Amino acid sequence: MPNLSFDSDNNGRRSFELPGSRPHYNPDRPGQVEHIFLDLVLDIARQSYHGTCHIRIKPVRDGIDRLTLDAVNLQINSVQAAGIEQPFDYDGEQLQIRLEQPTQAEKTLEVSIDYQVEQPQRGIYFIAPDDDYPEKPVQVWTQGEDEDSRYWFPCFDYPGQLATSEIRVRIPKPYMAISNGELVDTQDLGSDRIYHWSQKQVHPTYLMTLAVGDFAEFKEEWQGKPVTYYVERSRADDALRTMGKTPRMIEFFSKAFGYSYPFPKYAQVCVNDFIFGGMENTSTTLLTDRCLLDERAALDNQNSESLVAHELAHQWFGDLVVIKHWSHAWIKEGMASYAEILWVTDEYSQEDGAYYRLGEARNYLAEDSSRYRRPMVTHVYREAIELYDRHIYDKGACVLSHDSLGVGR
Repeated sequence: MPNLSFDSDNNGRRSFELPGSRPHYNPDRPGQVEHIFLDLVLDIARQSYHGTCHIRIKPVRDGIDRLTLDAVNLQINSVQAAGIEQPFDYDGEQLQIRLEQPTQAEKTLEVSIDYQVEQPQRGIYFIAPDDDYPEKPVQVWTQGEDEDSRYWFPCFDYPGQLATSEIRVRIPKPYMAISNGELVDTQDLGSDRIYHWSQKQVHPTYLMTLAVGDFAEFKEEWQGKPVTYYVERSRADDALRTMGKTPRMIEFFSKAFGYSYPFPKYAQVCVNDFIFGGMENTSTTLLTDRCLLDERAALDNQNSESLVAHELAHQWFGDLVVIKHWSHAWIKEGMASYAEILWVTDEYSQEDGAYYRLGEARNYLAEDSSRYRRPMVTHVYREAIELYDRHIYDKGACVLSHDSLGVGR
């Protein structure tokens, strides 16, 4: 049993900092990553894939002769820079590329990494029927936040690096692949199909996503931009019931934030066994299929509506406005939680919004009184995911709500 220390400065509350916590900082940047292109072939039956990760980077100075990328439990086959094979070292967690030709400042360099992965444990998940759940659908989906993108492709895995991205993926029919940005091409190759997606607006690595499945697709739009819902075919009737307010939400948040929805489309993909409630990947949110409501559940359940609003609000705060370090996660999570209050107030009433805000305050105070008290901004932790608590979601929403209401002024 771990030794849970108590902080004398926090009135006897347990310390937020677990054994092994340490200060975290972003690593030194060798350059600005400009573009990431993943060209992958999925073997869904074997729960494996192979392909090439192309990274275009503009070095910040002359003479850099080593690039260090995050890459966990990948099989690295070869590395090229400017089309020339490069020596490398790999310890299972970081890929050290030894550049035979040191960099020149501002001269763009493209690195290509040929790699493969078998039965990954994090980052990308293969879902399939088994003896206990024979009706489970076949799906593949990714989850990058906080630092799990390194488990499915080599990258500079921290939020301060913003780049455009592409994902081209070959999968068996009849499955479809959904990713960030716009679908620029599909190509049939016998029993397979290639999907090519392109994200032209810069975003951090953890927001790159891929979802594969035999989905039912529902198409709506907002001001000419596609608004699309993807669900397992057996849950098709629940898609519009659960997500059908999305175009109205986009309209509302565009006005409330004073900035029109910034991406070329908005897709929501409900996937099986998702490890969180939702994830705001740029232009392509993944949601747990447990949020889907049947007719009876929809009578008195607004949790799914709040989830949809929360992840949508992240498209502005988290995806358009990006944090540079995990210690500032409250900016995006607090704002998305505050957006839930804004939506409830506008959609229902001032009283409903006030009661929703009271619930946020009570959730935060319960954590503060029974678990620990910590600053909203701290860079001391074991893993960044530990920061995702009531202190950044619920308290963050209350801080922003307090400020917007002008309380005390």
